[in-house]
Amino acid sequence: MIGLPQMFRSLATAGAITIAAIGSPSSATAADLVKLKMAEVVRSQFYIPMYVALGKGFVKEQGLDVELVTTNGGDRAGALVLSGQADFGLAGPEVPIYIYNGESADKPYIFCALTATDGLFLVSREKIENFKWSMIDGKKIMGWRPGSTPELYLEYVLKKNGVNPDTIKSIVTNIGPAARDGAWIAGAGDFAIFNEPNFTKLEQAGKAHLVASIGKEVGRADYTLFFAKKSWLEKNPGLAQKWTNAIAKAQAWVKTASADDIAEVIAPYFPSLSKDDNIAVVNRYRTVGVPIWATSTMPDKDGLAKAQDIMVEGGVLTADKKVPFDKLVIPTFAEKALASQ
Repeated sequence: MIGLPQMFRSLATAGAITIAAIGSPSSATAADLVKLKMAEVVRSQFYIPMYVALGKGFVKEQGLDVELVTTNGGDRAGALVLSGQADFGLAGPEVPIYIYNGESADKPYIFCALTATDGLFLVSREKIENFKWSMIDGKKIMGWRPGSTPELYLEYVLKKNGVNPDTIKSIVTNIGPAARDGAWIAGAGDFAIFNEPNFTKLEQAGKAHLVASIGKEVGRADYTLFFAKKSWLEKNPGLAQKWTNAIAKAQAWVKTASADDIAEVIAPYFPSLSKDDNIAVVNRYRTVGVPIWATSTMPDKDGLAKAQDIMVEGGVLTADKKVPFDKLVIPTFAEKALASQ
């Protein structure tokens, strides 16, 4: 099992963390807003409802000015929340679970859901017609950091589809998120998992070809959620509620908005992509075959249970260390946000 010292030692590399504060339309003045800092695990259209909440001004309507810190790692996001350098975080459930089972007396709580399953895609270097999972046997796969949700869910799907255990054991997991695109282009691996917008960029360059949606293979398993320390939530319940309200409003808007409208709203968060790029990503997520974005701010009890089952199967959590739903989630913020819609 991965311990807290290993999980969070990368806090020492905080210099690699980038901060992105992007404004959104609102008539409120800066002096009227409460400033908060939120640590997001990566910058990806996987989190579109959050960028909509910011870009449409739903967050400012709630009286908040939220600065995003892109950490490029769940361990870093957790470390910033633990140290008080971020008010709350967005990461996989493994982060608050690891912290809960660690030595910190100030336990983290999940208070709002954002995604419903894995948003990464398995890709191949060469285009494959009539893909079969046995085609992966004996090949090199570029995965993600050990113990992270992308790596755990990838291994779960490979095992589920009967991929040779030796192939799974040889997954490359030591390439950092920022270096993965370059490593893939340079020839690392026959298969890999990529999130957006990285996959779309590689696909357009003819460097990657879609094989499968990891999320479709997994089904509902809560993947990224907002969490904060218990002390922060006890001191700032109104602020947590305002953020959850904004996310709920964004989730409702995304349900019926066109891909064109969504692409326009999120454009400031992805300056290197064209509007057509963002439209393509939105359509890809919408046609995966399962809901990728959570349609409610309420964390799913069964989805979190499945996430922990995947952690146990992945060898990073023992069954006796599973955290009960009521010890991991404070549902009142989501309940109030849903009631107000």
